[in-house]
Amino acid sequence: MPPTETERRLCEATARGDWDGQVTAIAGEDLYLAAPQQGQDPLPVCIDPSTGATCIPVLTRGMLPPWQPQQFFDRVSVEELAQDWPNDKWQLAVNPGTPCAVYLAASPMHRAAWLRIRAHVGIRPGGLLTTLLHSPQGMGGAPIGGPLHGPLAHGLACGAPIAVHHSVPWNELGTVFLDHAADAQTLREQWSVVDPASWQQRLDQLLGGQFVPADTEAALRARAAKGPKGGEGPQFAADAKGPERDGAKDTQGRQGDGAEAAAPEIPEIVSRYEERFRTDGLLPADGRVGSLVALDHAHAVGLVRWGLGARLCGPQQAEQAVQRIGAQAREVYGSWQEFAAGYALGRVLAFDNGWFGPQYAETVHIHRVLTQDPGSPWRALAFA
Repeated sequence: MPPTETERRLCEATARGDWDGQVTAIAGEDLYLAAPQQGQDPLPVCIDPSTGATCIPVLTRGMLPPWQPQQFFDRVSVEELAQDWPNDKWQLAVNPGTPCAVYLAASPMHRAAWLRIRAHVGIRPGGLLTTLLHSPQGMGGAPIGGPLHGPLAHGLACGAPIAVHHSVPWNELGTVFLDHAADAQTLREQWSVVDPASWQQRLDQLLGGQFVPADTEAALRARAAKGPKGGEGPQFAADAKGPERDGAKDTQGRQGDGAEAAAPEIPEIVSRYEERFRTDGLLPADGRVGSLVALDHAHAVGLVRWGLGARLCGPQQAEQAVQRIGAQAREVYGSWQEFAAGYALGRVLAFDNGWFGPQYAETVHIHRVLTQDPGSPWRALAFA
């Protein structure tokens, strides 16, 4: 069985003898070119077994091999291949050596057709992608797909907003997030992570909720503890800690020395966002946000996946971290609806800052994809 929709479309086009359909199946997708190992030619090639033609081999995402510490792939597009093709007599081999292998002629005329199809198809928009577990092994004999059930799937689902934003499968924990170079660049430029030690430090900070505003988090938790009408509400677990900075209150709204203090006020910007959320369907009519740490939970899953792609952690360490993230999310939230609202508010406070502009619109899009798509883990997986 094809591991993803891309391979399914490719196989169906091949069965029809549809050359344009083969190109269309990959035109809007990321393709992966093996990075040369030390001592290898800078551009890997293979041979078409039926014609003997020299080919440049690429893989679709669903056919990437399992994670290996020194095996890297560069992400390319059909457009980039068409524009930088090295030899008019060579062919493009897509998934060579597998049941969904396709060998495409790459003359100037053919490459011009690739570009026309790419322009027509466009780049796949951000949406919900899932790698499927149809069988224990994929077309190439290697394990495929990602978890669809259980603690690991739940933890990965906490990072689904980041996956939707980048148009990668939500339940993948493998060879790449985008590709080795892009994953390392994201960690370096956005998180100041350059080695395993700094990666672990950032992960611990995210798990401690240290990247959401402490005062706002304390105010939301204090309000949630009072309940919807000011009475006693559900208490947060004692170890489900929010940001702890100098002078910050603990999860029960108490000062660190045990002295009682008045609950902090909800910032006016939060009230404006919550009102807009109710209008746009991100909150029910009487809904309120109880915590922002879903933003840190989602970024923590992203950090794990980027770290795995950059080879700053290994698969076992990554799986343990993702399951820990899922467990912490369950300590703070009671449903995907609560988690989704917490993530959305955290994101717009961080990136929109009251403008209700493009970042707000993008946040609404991500929320609707994950709450409305029938294949969303936020609909298919129980939160508890």
